[in-house]
Formats: sequence, structure tokens, C-alpha cells
Amino acid sequence: MSGVDGSAALLPEPVDGEAAQRAEALRLKKSHDEEFRVFTEQSYHTVERILRARRWDREAIKDALQEAYLQGRVQWPKIRTYTEPMAWTIATARNKLLKEHDRRQRERAMPPEDLPPEAKPDIADAWEAQETLRTWLQQLPARQAEVFQMSREGFSNQEIARILGLADISVRRYKAAARQHLRQLAEQAGYTDSDNRRRPGGARGPR
Repeated sequence: MSGVDGSAALLPEPVDGEAAQRAEALRLKKSHDEEFRVFTEQSYHTVERILRARRWDREAIKDALQEAYLQGRVQWPKIRTYTEPMAWTIATARNKLLKEHDRRQRERAMPPEDLPPEAKPDIADAWEAQETLRTWLQQLPARQAEVFQMSREGFSNQEIARILGLADISVRRYKAAARQHLRQLAEQAGYTDSDNRRRPGGARGPR
């Protein structure tokens, strides 16, 4: 009798176990959804500013960001374990922009006569001229602007080197060159400091 009773007591356990697994999966999904929502809110504008420093087309940046964050949402259970999930987002969006750039380059090399003219960056565009520094960055070589903007966003030289595929010494050289160009632009714009206080964008007056 005790054996029959014991068997009957064991029967509901698999059902309860499956229900518990489903409940745990649902709880985990809700937790990941909320994590990703917070991550998106905290990282989106930083990633956008870094991409804009490279002078990519505005619409192309929006498309790349949308695709990167959609992909990030699907892969969030894995990405959330990374040391720096934002670095993955930047690299993913950059890769999409580079692929789009390569596609446009191939199109320009093709014979059709109806291809639309290449969009040229407009320094005076209000979207690009919200801050003086942003305008100046548009006048720097693309790589210098990109490295400098990432540095302003708090990325270390090692992180910048890893994300952009550069050597650490190259990152330092790009940053130094960017600062030098920004000093020159500041002087041309009439920014003078007799006591060498910091200029906009981190540049300092001439010694």
C-alpha cells in the first residue's frame, strides 16, 4: 500500500517541474527585456555621437543603429555577459555602415547613368552644428574625429584600439593629431587664452 501511495505522490512532479521551468523562463525574459530597455536608453546617444564623428550619412546612421539594437535585443542573453556591451553595439553598427559604404562605392563604379549623386556632408546642417566642437570635428580627418569622440565618451585607449582594430600607439597618435587640429581651429575661430586654460574639446592654448 505504501508503494502505491508513494508512486501516486510522484506523478504530479513532472507537471509541476515543467510549470516551474516555464515560469522561470518567463521571469528571465522579463528581466532581460527590462535590462535591454535600460541599456538602450543609457547607450543609444553615446553610440550615435561616436558614429556621427566619422561623418557618416545621417540616415545611414539611423538605419545602422536600428539594425544593431534589433540584433542586440535578439542576442541580449549572450551580449549582457560581455564586459562592455556598448562596445559590441558600436562595432556592430560600424560594420553595417562600412558594408553600406562599400556597397555605394561599388554602385558608383558601375556604368548606369541614373545613379543618384553622392550625398555630401553639409557642415552647416543644423543637425551637425548643435555644438561648436561638433562642427570642428567635421573638419578633422574621419579617423581622428572618431577616435577623439570615443575618448570624450569615456573609452580608454585600449578599448578604442580593440573596437576599431587599431594598435594602441595609433590611437594615441590619432588623439594627439586631433587635439592639434582642434587647437588650430580654435585659434582660427578667435579663441585665445593667455593663461593656457583649457579650450573647447579639451584642447589647450599654445605654449
